[in-house]
Amino acid sequence: MDATELERVMTEFVAGRYQVLLATTIIESGLDIPNSNTIIIEGADRFGLSQLYQLRGRVGRFRHQAYAYLLLHRHTRLLEIARQRLTAMRQHNQLGAGFRIAMRDLELRGAGNLLGSEQSGHIVGVGFELYCQLLRQSVARLKGDRTAAAVRANVKLDFVFVGEGQPEARGARRHVDGYTALRDAEDDGATEVALIQARLPAAYVAETRLRIDFYRKLALADSPEALKQIEADLRDRFGRFGDEVKALLLVTEIRVRAERKGVLSVETDGGRLKCLRRAGGRDDWVQVGARFPRLTAPKPLLRLREISAFLEQLPPS
Repeated sequence: MDATELERVMTEFVAGRYQVLLATTIIESGLDIPNSNTIIIEGADRFGLSQLYQLRGRVGRFRHQAYAYLLLHRHTRLLEIARQRLTAMRQHNQLGAGFRIAMRDLELRGAGNLLGSEQSGHIVGVGFELYCQLLRQSVARLKGDRTAAAVRANVKLDFVFVGEGQPEARGARRHVDGYTALRDAEDDGATEVALIQARLPAAYVAETRLRIDFYRKLALADSPEALKQIEADLRDRFGRFGDEVKALLLVTEIRVRAERKGVLSVETDGGRLKCLRRAGGRDDWVQVGARFPRLTAPKPLLRLREISAFLEQLPPS
């Protein structure tokens, strides 16, 4: 079935022209059809626990009572691991059961290895972006790639809060002494911008799994072309996005440009832009004359574009 026919069938099913949709596991994520209230899963013992949970979640997305029927072949001997998966599905059917399902799946499959045949490793200890970096470097090293030792650029902007949660007020934990007072006096004429949050809001990408997938793609992006493709995918799948997503894409663009120009870190301190070169010493900053470049854009998104444009004009080191 080609893409055009697939889209036509799904549109007609959502509109209520058909009462039954026969499908593969392609429907397990990304579908939200409120008027579907019953799903029948054939050969349920052959699916993983997370697959069964995702399939069951395709129904019951509106106010109607929903039903999920898990069918088994009559003469098939049920394996113990399959029996445990089906028991977990029957036990955890309340609202918010996803965490319990995930923990049970972890118990059944094991924690796995960071690199190896068991890809179920726990990455919270190192952080998601660092994990992606380590994984990419390890694979490149095994392939003999000369860029395997490349270090990721660190982007730390004082007017951007990346991720979920609530940002702290600017300067909440800032130590004030004679030096900082003199520096603040020098910056009195600098243009101060409002804080902006850089993230993929749940209101824009509702599925947690899809948000993590796009965060992973952004963490692994290594060229402006790859970033443009991610932006096009977001627009195509979820429509127009707001300032928070724009900020996240611009922060990623700054990181990509910094890496391509040989810049190890990009930081802002008020109106100052501090870019540390990778090839030089620890004090090898990019400077204009004898001082750090100054930022003048009055709004956060404009300032992010200003930083990106500055990095683009830098000669590679």
